[in-house]
Amino acid sequence: MNQPVPEEGVCQIHAVMLLVAITVILALLLLLMLHIPLWPSFSKGPPEIFAITELKHHCETGTLNYDSRVTIMHAGTAVYRSDDLRAEIFVNDQPTHSNIMTMNSHLFIASYHIGVQRLWGIGSTGHYWYPGAPIYLDLTDGTFRPGDLVRLDVYHKEDGGIISRSEMIA
Repeated sequence: MNQPVPEEGVCQIHAVMLLVAITVILALLLLLMLHIPLWPSFSKGPPEIFAITELKHHCETGTLNYDSRVTIMHAGTAVYRSDDLRAEIFVNDQPTHSNIMTMNSHLFIASYHIGVQRLWGIGSTGHYWYPGAPIYLDLTDGTFRPGDLVRLDVYHKEDGGIISRSEMIA
């Protein structure tokens, strides 16, 4: 008697391809969940924890006198002791010799020969610089001009390592 031949619904090649596709999709989902980059990213340098948010050329009356005032905002999440930080300012990748040996305004000694006339702001008045708090710098007039690239490097005094870099076009 003729018995009908059962149709096989299983194809080994299709099953293997399906398992490989499911494995790849699951691996990609796992990478995304763990925030592992799929390709290496090369950072440009230190993070921007202390960001230059404003560069001013005008005095309080609004007259253009190349006043060279810098507003720095703590854009990070960690709290830093203001006296543990020091900063250097560069204009067009050239040092300005505006070395700030402390970010604490009570310990800062204003001196024209270092290029910084004043340092003030909520971030500099206490012992700690909290996230979201600004610090203002009044540099020697003419330190930077419109179109100059101003860079702020902030260092940790204890180990001397750079912890933040911020750049802005004046």
